[in-house]
Amino acid sequence: MTIIKIANFGLAFLLEMGALVILGYWGFHLQADRIVRIVVAILAPLVMSVVWGIWCAPTSSYRLDGIQLLLIKCLIFGSVTCCLFNMKQTTFAVGFGLLVMLHLGLSLYFKTL
Repeated sequence: MTIIKIANFGLAFLLEMGALVILGYWGFHLQADRIVRIVVAILAPLVMSVVWGIWCAPTSSYRLDGIQLLLIKCLIFGSVTCCLFNMKQTTFAVGFGLLVMLHLGLSLYFKTL
């Protein structure tokens, strides 16, 4: 069980970093002017980082817990999945969504959310 728990921590890290990359990629590939794409490509991951740092980071003094933490993680990762669907990356969106569900399910099971 310890191996699965540690692997889930690794999966969490990869999902978080992947979400930042996906948001930046999505912003840069919007159908808009170049300046808008650059701004969104910078701001989308930045906003996610700030939200994550305030309410989801384990050492944050404002960290949410329980259902509130689960809901904000679902909102963040769900938004990233929607960005993938928006870019017509259906396979990646489904895969990312399944990995998020696996991670959150294991986190609930091990009480490490």
